[in-house]
Amino acid sequence: MPSIRTPHTGSSTFSPTRRELLSLAGAGLLAPGLLYGCGGGGAAPTDYSSTRSQGRAAILKALAEHHGPSASVALVDRGQVVWAEAFGVIDKATQQPPTTDTMFGIGSVSKMISTIATMVLVDRQLVELDAPLTQYVSDFRMASPDSARITVRMLLNHSSGFPGTEYRNSTTEVPMAGYARQTEQTLATARLKHAPGEMAVYCNDGFAIAELVVAAATGKPYVQFVQDEILTPLRMEHSGFTLTVFPVGSYAPGYRDDVKQPLEVLNCYGGGGLYSTPSDMARVAMMLINGGELDGQRILSPGAVAEMARDQTASLPFNPVPSMRFGLGWDGVTQGGLQAVGVTTWHKNGGSVFYGSELFVAPQEQMAVFITATSTSYNAAGVAETILLHALADRGRIAGMPALLPNTPLPERTPTAADMAAIAGWYGRHDMLLRIDAQPDRTLAMLVDDQGQWRQRSAGLKLRADGTWSADAAPHLAWHTITADGRRYLVMRSTPGYGHVEEDLLYGQAMAPQAPLSAAWQARAGRTWLTVNEHPLAIEQPLSVGLHAVPDLPGYVVTDRGQIVDPSGDDTRARMCLKIPILAGTDLNDVVVDMRNGQEWLRLGSALSRPQATVPALAAGSHTATIGAEGYGEWFRLPASGTVSVANSVSWKVLDADLTQRAAGKGSGSSALPGSGDAAYLLVYGAPGAGVGVTVA
Repeated sequence: MPSIRTPHTGSSTFSPTRRELLSLAGAGLLAPGLLYGCGGGGAAPTDYSSTRSQGRAAILKALAEHHGPSASVALVDRGQVVWAEAFGVIDKATQQPPTTDTMFGIGSVSKMISTIATMVLVDRQLVELDAPLTQYVSDFRMASPDSARITVRMLLNHSSGFPGTEYRNSTTEVPMAGYARQTEQTLATARLKHAPGEMAVYCNDGFAIAELVVAAATGKPYVQFVQDEILTPLRMEHSGFTLTVFPVGSYAPGYRDDVKQPLEVLNCYGGGGLYSTPSDMARVAMMLINGGELDGQRILSPGAVAEMARDQTASLPFNPVPSMRFGLGWDGVTQGGLQAVGVTTWHKNGGSVFYGSELFVAPQEQMAVFITATSTSYNAAGVAETILLHALADRGRIAGMPALLPNTPLPERTPTAADMAAIAGWYGRHDMLLRIDAQPDRTLAMLVDDQGQWRQRSAGLKLRADGTWSADAAPHLAWHTITADGRRYLVMRSTPGYGHVEEDLLYGQAMAPQAPLSAAWQARAGRTWLTVNEHPLAIEQPLSVGLHAVPDLPGYVVTDRGQIVDPSGDDTRARMCLKIPILAGTDLNDVVVDMRNGQEWLRLGSALSRPQATVPALAAGSHTATIGAEGYGEWFRLPASGTVSVANSVSWKVLDADLTQRAAGKGSGSSALPGSGDAAYLLVYGAPGAGVGVTVA
């Protein structure tokens, strides 16, 4: 197993007194199982054959519908893994199946590991949750002075106010050291999007910075500390970070159609970088269920486990629709579908380029489920919820599977002009600009901005008796608005998971027209910039950024990634302008103009992009592309048809006129040009100052 492995030393020796245990239990912070261990009090074993049968069917159906090649699952009951199984293939050519020891990228479920690592240090009194971040990372700075108020707790409960995610260099084909420090450097010039501790917005960068806290408090690299203090003592023998490329066959690779993809290396170790198996992650779940101890190895104190599982959003000043109750690390400390049947469940989702995972832990029941697959769209949370519900039914904890909500529309109500005006208008979210239009028949239509044009997303939304708007054909997708802190928000009501409960989620923030764009920003609308400083072997990171204006919503600029920004009063910075808790306000950035050699380059986060309009053209013949001193990628415009050959590069990519990648390679190689459109583009990477040969024919 290619991860750091050294003998376990220095584990916590915290041993709670009986008074402390009883105090925690009396306060409702300690599950009954934590007082008595994982043995279940001698309860008779449950036959989970029905759960296994129903679970297999749900997993295979999800993989078939979403073209996922492989999956793996583990179910825990009272200190034992009662079901572990792998599905599909990890090599389509040979039809090699996975085993229960096959590793998958667990994505953001890795945040539970970085949270546990931090809480180990809290137990040892090396870190204080409510101490300033700068007490541990002394050189941390941001452009907003309020950043000095960010605490360690805020990193783990998503309330720091960081813009969101440092995507550049986050996911590559080969390991890249230093991502956490890169994130710190990017934040040094960034603004906060809200005051620290004001609200919670899902934020990957908090967990990258938590890596630095762990390293500073221990004098040990984050991955080494995790290996020594979590993976080794828990005997997680099939878990590790991609410090080197894993051997073929030890992990489940992602696929695009039938093409096996390179190993997905997540350099954001604290936020998403662990590979593991459901059986290994079951040991994490059993440790948490058992109050921080497993098989005689104490990882955390019961108090630390309880603090992780406390609703961290309850005391925040702004949380108008508390649909997700973040814990420390946890996406939620109650899960709606399980809460509806009287079962408290902690949950954490994880998604990356190729993998989707879900961890559910029901502490009072001493049960847990972990599922992972090489698919990002198969609804891991829904499958996990279905499996755990079946297990609870098999065990007799619930009478049976809950009844699904009826798939029938609610009665209609005739809307007034005021009803329609209250919801019509424009709404921004981190990845999309929406418009809701009132129709002559008193229904609503929802449209999505597409490069300045409006594309219909849904129509026939009718006002229902409960005050929401929904279409007859989709009764479990309904919309309404609320007003909070002087802003109007669009709320989506849906039926996630198994389908027996509804959930409200803030979906977008109302946007009002402003004064027209300045001449400088008007000139930038409709233009595209090409990214130069992404890792040469990055996986599926955007290579361009475009800007456009929306004619009927003046005063804003929208990126081609769907983020709306406000350039009013500043000709060189368009500011992130959304304030939406939980999910829809994540991953925001200012768009900053960076003048270089008389040209307007753009910065979006730390991604630097050059103007497409000034890319040099290469005619037929042989050329030498000299890589600049900064080592950035070099772009060239090529004829639409013919071939291109590259020699002595680190990597290269061929894109068509729409900037869709058509071919890629490493070192030397050649490719046909797209053969359509008015041009093609070549992006080459090499060492600073190196000459890369390019031949166009």
